[in-house]
Amino acid sequence: MIALTGCTPAAPEPVPVDEARAQYREMLPPLQESMLQGANASWDEDSERVRFDDDGICRWSPGDSSAEIMLPEDDPEAWDARREAINPVLVEHGFDEVGGAMRRNGAPAYGFFSDRADGAGVHVYTAAGTTVVRVFGIPVEESACR
Repeated sequence: MIALTGCTPAAPEPVPVDEARAQYREMLPPLQESMLQGANASWDEDSERVRFDDDGICRWSPGDSSAEIMLPEDDPEAWDARREAINPVLVEHGFDEVGGAMRRNGAPAYGFFSDRADGAGVHVYTAAGTTVVRVFGIPVEESACR
């Protein structure tokens, strides 16, 4: 009999929720600036959430950061500049680089979508007159969910 090791992905390594908050506060401003490309808008923040996912992992999601500004989809140079500004921020925090801006699964949202090996995600997009930075699913210590 041959034992197979390393074939199953390891469970995400949780961090203290305060550490997750600090990382988010560090990455949020450059993501916001990258999307606006010099346009003037103020950002609103939703409430954060913590919950156990279907696999029993405690996940923290800061609230969406949104600005009431629509970014036109038909400006490829601006979207390329956004991508070039966003990718270093994503990579610094362990997320995959994004390619070209796109519409996700037929939704009205148009922008960039990235994931991380631990199941966390970043969506940076515009839809219906609003631009949104959404970071979600960061694995945190179980005590945050209790």
